[in-house]
Amino acid sequence: MKKLLLCLTILGLLHSRDIGAQAGFSTLPLAKKETSAILTGQRIQSGPKYERALRIYTALVEARGDRRYPLPTLVMQNVEYQVACIDYSELEIILEEKAYDVCDAFGAQGDAALATLLGHELSHYYEKHAWRRNFVANYADLKVGIRLDSLHDDVANETQADYFGGFLTYSAGFGLFEKSAALIDSLYSAYGIPEQISGYPSLSDRKTLSHRTTKKLERLVEVFDMANLLTAAGKYGEACQYYKYILQEYQSREIYNNVGVTAILHALSIFDNRQKKFHLPIELDLETANSRGASNAEELQRNLLEEAIRHFDAAISMDPDYAPAYLNKACAYLLLGDAQRAEFYANVEARQAAARRNQPKVETDIGILLGILAANRGDKAIAQTYFETAAAQENVLARANLNLLLDKPEHLASFMSSKGAYAPESISQQTMTEIAQAPHVEDSRSVNIQKDLRFLQNDEQDSENGRLFVSYQADDFTYSLFLLTPPNYTGKTARGIYRGASYSGIEAVYGPPESRIQTPQGQLLVYKDIIFVLGPDDTLDRWVLFLLDQG
Repeated sequence: MKKLLLCLTILGLLHSRDIGAQAGFSTLPLAKKETSAILTGQRIQSGPKYERALRIYTALVEARGDRRYPLPTLVMQNVEYQVACIDYSELEIILEEKAYDVCDAFGAQGDAALATLLGHELSHYYEKHAWRRNFVANYADLKVGIRLDSLHDDVANETQADYFGGFLTYSAGFGLFEKSAALIDSLYSAYGIPEQISGYPSLSDRKTLSHRTTKKLERLVEVFDMANLLTAAGKYGEACQYYKYILQEYQSREIYNNVGVTAILHALSIFDNRQKKFHLPIELDLETANSRGASNAEELQRNLLEEAIRHFDAAISMDPDYAPAYLNKACAYLLLGDAQRAEFYANVEARQAAARRNQPKVETDIGILLGILAANRGDKAIAQTYFETAAAQENVLARANLNLLLDKPEHLASFMSSKGAYAPESISQQTMTEIAQAPHVEDSRSVNIQKDLRFLQNDEQDSENGRLFVSYQADDFTYSLFLLTPPNYTGKTARGIYRGASYSGIEAVYGPPESRIQTPQGQLLVYKDIIFVLGPDDTLDRWVLFLLDQG
């Protein structure tokens, strides 16, 4: 069987014709040894190196969440030949032990380096870059085949794999890896590759391409972060547009799910209190094109909820076992007044998917929704059982719904400081009121999210004192401001909280948050005018001050 090897790296595995006669499809890996034979090595299927690589690979696959096609198997080999590649005939992603060691040398960023390498190969697979290789091999005698088999096309594929692989690495929780050029250098050195080899761009050109791709990737990550912040701050319509902007370039089940969630939250903000007695278990992991023509609030609600269902269906189409999308879809049907479908998607589809993936949190939330459905049809005893069962799992939402069912006050937590009034919150001695008077933004760093919506930031020098994110609505000349602490910020909040503080430490000073939003890197704790960004270890990484709808 002929093999198709589409090989890597962080920047560029470019393809050539010297292996074509032997392998069927031409490839030239970044770190191919000077030999005319295709080398294979002994497989490594156990041990710390393989287990670490497999853990990272599994996290990347889960973050993408695309189960429409068979997933490649991860293989590690102790050969020094081609760094990493995809073998399409065996449906395997091959990582060489030598490449693993190069990534491991990046120390604290070793996981991110490995994720970037593996994410690059996965992106080749998801973006179907093999099609061009297949076409060229079968039609190499035609002019169109010859034109396609060009260095330009290979560079485009590799740069795209760098870009999408980098965002996949970020969304899987490994952070933004900014040392791709250094990784290329290290791979060249470890594999003994000279500065200039036939059929490739020079090493310096690759590093330049890597730098530019990283800058573009940073912009996409910043748009994603802004979408999360807008969601946390309750700006659901704008957040939805930011998520949709990302979908134009990168598709994953979580992004589709988040677009649907923002549409539901936007619809909920339109409902009056009589329509939303209970708290729905919507899981986050709008003024839209079809809602603009709505003649009244009821029609706008329906448009938003129907749009949400379409996005949940898109997430499910990528991964039929993605339980949160089924649960969120059930919530949308409940709000549309279709209790029968709501119960089916919750009690059958969501429950089965959660069981297959062993997701107890989703199963608990399913019980909450079933309790709401029971209460709505007058089965108070059944509803109480559902809420009590979920509340026993320390689910705050279940406890609140139980109190509402029993007509008890909701007892929302409040916090009164014994120390009196505090100074306004500030970052690097900047308050939001002061920034709002004259926000400094850099035009070159703006992103047009849609026709009348722009994402703006301050310039590089100003961002050393805090990253300013601005969402500007040109149709009504209003903007929302978010000021983020710079990396490794050593200052404190007005109430003495500093980087590294625990969740319990924050709550002891600020009280329970108004809401909590899960993100790929941890969670957001949302208060009236400040958002705390916690990392995977539940300690404070940075915080954000915000001010909304300034004219």
